[in-house]
Amino acid sequence: MSDGRIKVGFVGCGGIARSLYTGIYGALAEIAQVVAVADLAPALADRRKRMLGHAYRSEAHRARLAAADGRTSAEREAAAHRAEACEAAAEYDIRAYPDHEALLGDDEVELVCVFTPPVIRAVPIVAAAQAGKHVYTEGPLAKSVEEADAIVAAIEAAGVKFHAQVVDRYPRGMVVARRAVERGLLGPIGSANVELNSHRPQSYYGPVGESGSNFQPTKWHGAWDGEGGGAVFHHGRYIIDPFLWVVGSRVAEVFAYSGPTLRTIEHDSLSQAVVRFDNGATGFIHATLISHLSGSIPGVRGRIAILGRDAAIQIDQEMPAEGIHSDLTIASSDNPGAVEAVRALEAELSPDFPEYVSQEDQTRLFLESIANDTDPLVPIEVPHHHVELTRAIYKSAEERRPVTLPLDKGDPFYTFEGRLTGTAAAGPRTYSLGHAFE
Repeated sequence: MSDGRIKVGFVGCGGIARSLYTGIYGALAEIAQVVAVADLAPALADRRKRMLGHAYRSEAHRARLAAADGRTSAEREAAAHRAEACEAAAEYDIRAYPDHEALLGDDEVELVCVFTPPVIRAVPIVAAAQAGKHVYTEGPLAKSVEEADAIVAAIEAAGVKFHAQVVDRYPRGMVVARRAVERGLLGPIGSANVELNSHRPQSYYGPVGESGSNFQPTKWHGAWDGEGGGAVFHHGRYIIDPFLWVVGSRVAEVFAYSGPTLRTIEHDSLSQAVVRFDNGATGFIHATLISHLSGSIPGVRGRIAILGRDAAIQIDQEMPAEGIHSDLTIASSDNPGAVEAVRALEAELSPDFPEYVSQEDQTRLFLESIANDTDPLVPIEVPHHHVELTRAIYKSAEERRPVTLPLDKGDPFYTFEGRLTGTAAAGPRTYSLGHAFE
């Protein structure tokens, strides 16, 4: 099948592959074709190949309607071409494999999409890179710095493309902010802060006994061995990863409080940290899953504020129906030229970075980087640093002292087992703010 489209294999056929990526790849048939799927549960793999066929046929039907009813000849021709690609994709006999090793032996697969739960992603990611396949993975990148290092080493050694899913990096406002900092338009940075304000009730994680104990995860949420971490890790990546990318400087030191505040779970529902960056700036990281304000106030889900000598920017991250949106505010009390320079950056951006971005947009950008042999917009060092920062936050909270980065390979928190030392070994508890670390 040498038609120029990127040949894709799914590893993990339930969860997010079902709810999101089946439809995404159905809509991207012009650039990519799913040729193989793998899951330890054969029924899930068989169902995913059938559902992908349905997705391609559904998209072909929509495209045929657009081709018949387009306003211009160009629209009709584009829709007809899309319909042909979707119809060809629907006719393809997708192969189902029992595990990722078998799928990696499929020579036609060029890109492996890893959709397993967080704590078991590193194994198929490293194996895929070693097999010479490009890799797209759901985030976070890895459950430990040890695994993140192994992934980076494998990707770099193989020279393949890599992408860890964080759609919040790609709205127009976020990309403008990154370029403004990168070009020094704010002047030296004095402070850089980020907030995640989200809400997950106890029912999201699983039931507890009448005494508030005996936590039993409904799936893998709320458990170390499932999510690998909570507010600042699994959920916090959606705003902390873009924040680290925009700032463009590694965190050098962190002091944090972190724990299962107001929830009976194993990891954090609230993390708060004061940080110092390599570039001399200081700031804070606040990530919570207990905010009842989530979704009630525009911008409250995620907020980034970067204060420079010449200007400041604030990004309010919103999730309207149109997609992820970064509402960018630029201000200066004494340097209007800095504000104008930042706003001028918007004119440089291509339509690939719209105001509202979807998971489909993010996937297309990565596929295009493979097709055009260009570097992905966000380097692998960014999700790697998020993993390391998270482990440093957990270490600081447990040891009640500042922690410097990078973490030494001999540090217990360099590995995933570090989560079980000290206070974390006591298991799930419900804390009230102000008494979480007594």
